[in-house]
Amino acid sequence: MRLYHYVTTAQEVEVYVPLRVISNGSGSEVLLTLFRLPEMSEEQYAEDLKLVEQDLRTLKDILEE
Repeated sequence: MRLYHYVTTAQEVEVYVPLRVISNGSGSEVLLTLFRLPEMSEEQYAEDLKLVEQDLRTLKDILEE
C-alpha cells in the first residue's frame, strides 16, 4: 500500500514523505523515506529523524494494542 504522506514544516513548506506498508507473513512492515532538504543542517536533520522515530514507535504501539 502506498500512502501519500505530506508534512508541513515550521516554515510552511509542504514536504512529501514517501510511506509504504508491505505485508510480511502474518504482519506488515512500514517503510518511510526521510529526505534531507537542501537547506537543512546535519543537526536539523538529526532532530527531524528523532521526531520520525518517535512517530513510528507510536504507530507501532497503536497497531500492536
